[in-house]
Amino acid sequence: MNISVLNYTIIIMGPAYGTQASFCAYQFCLSLLNSNHQLQSIFFYADGTYNANNFTNPANDEFDIVNAWQKLAQKYQLKLSVCIAAAQRRGIVNEELNHNIAAGFELVGLGELSEKVSQSDRVIQF
Repeated sequence: MNISVLNYTIIIMGPAYGTQASFCAYQFCLSLLNSNHQLQSIFFYADGTYNANNFTNPANDEFDIVNAWQKLAQKYQLKLSVCIAAAQRRGIVNEELNHNIAAGFELVGLGELSEKVSQSDRVIQF
């Protein structure tokens, strides 16, 4: 194993606002991407699923973390995985006529997280 390049899975359990978890995770991901390391997966779980809510509307002078995640995913071709069960419990849905999941986020099951964790060298939870 080449320890100079590690695959990371990042699990975000903190909401978009109210804690530093999501912002710290975002900064950590930026640092990884600016180094030789690779991001295997970004997974939003529990209250972290609030990061995928398209109706999040921060004040103009606040950092827009939802938009930041979207831009990061688009720039680096990353998948933003969201636990479907945790999201539905929090009112974040992706139904045909009624959806509020932000663009770039995808509802997935815990099986995907399990698979990504098994393929990662490190798993970091925020």
